[in-house]
Amino acid sequence: MNDLDNNNVQHTCQYDTLKLNYAQDGITFNCVLPYDAQIGDVISLSATKTDARSESFSAETTLTKADLESKNATLKLLGEGDTDKYLMQLNLLGLHGSIKNSAEFNALINSQAVKSSKMNPISPWLISAKKQGAKLMSVMLSAF
Repeated sequence: MNDLDNNNVQHTCQYDTLKLNYAQDGITFNCVLPYDAQIGDVISLSATKTDARSESFSAETTLTKADLESKNATLKLLGEGDTDKYLMQLNLLGLHGSIKNSAEFNALINSQAVKSSKMNPISPWLISAKKQGAKLMSVMLSAF
């Protein structure tokens, strides 16, 4: 398992850079719940490249009574991305999706085991079929 407990970063400061190795089964995080967490709240974690607009890795869980009693919640960060620097955001979301608590971390994710879209090349036939389909749709739409 590749979790924070095993990487000796249990009590990470917000300004530290986490160094994480992404395995095929993701990265497991054990999050200590804040005092204002309630049953039904959602904890979300996302990792976005510093120069990107959309997240590469994400995790989310709804808090249960057992989570509150243990004062911990486990998140499994999953997704696809290259080895790079990421901005990680951890949010506690309330009943209507309002942010109750938030923290950001810098992370260096080593994703050597991540299945990247570069590893699954699209066949030339499929690319050609998509182009022909797009041309056909534009011709049909121009008729209207």
